[in-house]
Amino acid sequence: MDWANIINAIGVIIVAYFTYNQYTKNKITDYKLEKWKEEDKVKNKRRIDNGMIVFGELWDLLYSLKADRVYIIQPYPLGHEETLSIYFEVKRKWAEPMKPHIQKMRICEVAKFASELAKNLFMYITDIQTQVDDRYAQSIFTSCGTNQVIVKRLSDNQHDWVGSIVCEFVGKIEISEDDARVELHNKATNIQYILPSIDGNS
Repeated sequence: MDWANIINAIGVIIVAYFTYNQYTKNKITDYKLEKWKEEDKVKNKRRIDNGMIVFGELWDLLYSLKADRVYIIQPYPLGHEETLSIYFEVKRKWAEPMKPHIQKMRICEVAKFASELAKNLFMYITDIQTQVDDRYAQSIFTSCGTNQVIVKRLSDNQHDWVGSIVCEFVGKIEISEDDARVELHNKATNIQYILPSIDGNS
């Protein structure tokens, strides 16, 4: 028996097996990577599409309510809320944007107001000085010329707070509280289940 040839043949078989095994693993890895890229592309497209819908709904509110600024305050990260940020905002041309004032703001800085946003489904604020207890939130509103505010809570499928639509007025609110409640409820229904979450870079 030619042991050398047998050992050589076994060696060839072993090398071939490991080569094929590595090739198979590489193909599986490549497939998973391509699948992840495709899913990520679809996810990003969906996020962009949903973002455009949200902006459209906010523009509708700006004009239907005759507001001066409309934006969404969102807590981040969801489930462990530590900061507040604004990504979605629309406004009149002359109005100062609120977004620079509320960007990665620590919730502890506006703890009272953040608590009100989280627990109240709807707020119709005609006097900021008496209806907004949080002094820092008061100062942000007044420094931007805001006189009156309407706020609508946004919830996810588990009814957890995911953000709030804020409509600001430098003058007086012209829409009644009941009509505003209906209008904001309808817009919230269109927004809250598709609202892209704030990420660490927003």
